[in-house]
Amino acid sequence: MIPIMLIDDHPLAINGIGAWLSGTGRFTICGKAENIAEAVSLIENMDVLPEIIILDISLGEEDGLDFIPQLKKFYKKKNAALAAPAAKAELMPKILICSMYEDPFLIQQAFDMGAKAFISKSAKSSEIIAAIDALLAGGAYVNPRYTLDNLNQGWHLLSRRENEIVALVKRNFYNRQIAKRLGISIRTVENHISRIYIKTGTKSREGLINL
Repeated sequence: MIPIMLIDDHPLAINGIGAWLSGTGRFTICGKAENIAEAVSLIENMDVLPEIIILDISLGEEDGLDFIPQLKKFYKKKNAALAAPAAKAELMPKILICSMYEDPFLIQQAFDMGAKAFISKSAKSSEIIAAIDALLAGGAYVNPRYTLDNLNQGWHLLSRRENEIVALVKRNFYNRQIAKRLGISIRTVENHISRIYIKTGTKSREGLINL
């Protein structure tokens, strides 16, 4: 059976989807985590590594996407111990984002960071299976209703830090929360947001949320 790891801070969600996937007879849940530290610890000590990781964007006050760079570092070390290039390609798991945030900007950000599929938490079981099957076939998955190619092109001009700030604004974080989250001053956040307004042609936080 195909090993899957679940990372979500809602026990009902993580246990529900885990039980359902196990019940299909195709998958086994090799790990469950409610936060990034727990996820990192689990994966570092797994005997059977997951082929698929189903990851939520929002893990309490943590950003689930922050797990992706840590995962890449871990697998880079693992890959370095392998001699066969083919084996290296097979070692990195595919990441499926499952989130209540259906904003195209956040979906695009997740793909840019390394995710290969996105589904909404309101998705039907058939769509979850379709996304997993696409990943197992070496492809990607996103529902056509998320018109990523129609995004306001101003976001392409943003720096990585500015993209991080827009993502947090879209999740209704206030400047003080953003500053604490990113380890920068509130004034720095305000300056970034001012530049973001200019680059994207928006004039308010509401404008950024709708970007």
